[in-house]
Formats: sequence, structure tokens, C-alpha cells
Amino acid sequence: MVVSVPLVAVAVDGKTLRGTVPRTGGAGVHLLAAFTHRAGTVAAQRLVPIGTSEIAWFTPLLDCLELTGVVITADALHTVRDHATYLTGRDAHYVFTVKKNQHRLHARLAALSWPTIEQHTTEDTGHHRIEHRAIHLRTAPDTPDDLDFPGVAQVFRITRDRTDRATGKHETHTWFGVTSLTPEQADPACIAFLLRGHWRIENRLHWVRDVTCTEDTSRLRTGNAPRAMASLRNLASSALRTTGWINIAQALRHMGPRHHPTTHPARNPCLTSHNRF
Repeated sequence: MVVSVPLVAVAVDGKTLRGTVPRTGGAGVHLLAAFTHRAGTVAAQRLVPIGTSEIAWFTPLLDCLELTGVVITADALHTVRDHATYLTGRDAHYVFTVKKNQHRLHARLAALSWPTIEQHTTEDTGHHRIEHRAIHLRTAPDTPDDLDFPGVAQVFRITRDRTDRATGKHETHTWFGVTSLTPEQADPACIAFLLRGHWRIENRLHWVRDVTCTEDTSRLRTGNAPRAMASLRNLASSALRTTGWINIAQALRHMGPRHHPTTHPARNPCLTSHNRF
């Protein structure tokens, strides 16, 4: 039986600030953030120095957070043994996707026997397309050497079928994943929810900064200014969500210099003061 207490989840992902990449080539200002699924706030952020990668700054980013019982979600770039060892050593959990950049682990997962019945499915319609997702979840092999990945308790396979309603073009993609969550802690629906929740960092942080807070059109592109302004935008959106706002654009209009109503209409009834993240 899956536990009824909602899991606290934090997404880790990075982004290069638009306009900071020199015209002569080279790297721009790249920030790695830890973003809470439920509350939609930035818990931590790190600058990824030029010449290094996100992988090297994953653990320093999370060092300042209390991780006991927290589920960390990340894309395939961070599906590495050191990250899994670090998280399990801090009594945290992980949900990592596995793609062909981890070719050995990917091949081992592809060779496993998977349930023939779809255990959890979702269907989305939008952008002139229909997308069907199916997840298959099973326990990890009994022999650790079969996967050779620290702390893995369950593995999953996701199949995505996408049909363009305008052209009729059909695409099917399959990828795999690993998690330290046991069957008692997470069922297929829970894993699917965590995977979809991970991408909130794109539309609730990166997109909000880019478009709502006009980061893409900012003329501050050199020195520490881009990083400082990104941090202030993170702070503003996180503070607004902590006080109950759902729509950040509406919140910014409400906080404008000429508009001072006593109440606002976009309170989030699901947000409670006891949420750690």
C-alpha cells in the first residue's frame, strides 16, 4: 500500500541566461536551481562557472538544504552514480530518467522483462496534437550487479505516443528511469506524477523569468548583474507564491505602483504554512 502522506519533491535543472553568450562564442551565465514541485519556490541556486558542468555543482547546490525524506527529480544529465550515492547518504530519494547517454544502464534496463499491461496512463490534447503516455513500473533486479546503480529500488519504462492532428504524423518514444522509492512509497501513478511535476521548473520558473519578468529582453548581460537579477526574480516569484499567488503576471500587476486593492483573487487553497518546501 502506498503511503498517503504526499512526498516532498524538489526538481534540479539548469538554464543559460539568454543574451549572456558572447557573440564570439563561448559559454554564457548558466544557473543551476533547486525548485520545489508543490510550492513552486526556488530553494537554492548556484552559478555554474565557465569550464565546468551542472554535474559538478549538483551536490554543492543541495548541500544547504535539509533533504531527509525529500525526493529529488532530475533529467538524464544527472543520472550518475555519485549523485545517487550522495542522495541516499543524506536519507533522500531520487527519481532519475535514463537515456542513451548512459548507454550501459539504458541497455540493462531495456533488456529487462516489463509488465505487458500499462500500469498508469495519461492523455493530453493541446497544440494540435494528442499525446498518450504509459508507465510500466517494476522492482529492481535482486542482484545489484544487474544494474550497478546505488540505492535503486524500482525501475520504470515510459512510452509516449504523439499524433499531430493537423498532419497525422505519429511518433513513439520510449525511455527508462530509476528510483530509490520502494513499492510501499510510490506506485506507478506516483512516479508519473513526480515526473510530470519535474517539468514545473520549466513553466513555473524558467518561463516566468523569461517572459513574465522579461529576463529575455534584459540588457544586463555582463559581470554579476545577470546572476543578481535572476536571483531577485527568483525571490520575487517565490515570495508571491509563498503568500498564495498562483498567477505571477497577475500578482505583478496587483503589486504595481498604481494598484493597491486590499485582497487579491488568485490565492492558492492548497498552499499551507506547514509545507517545508
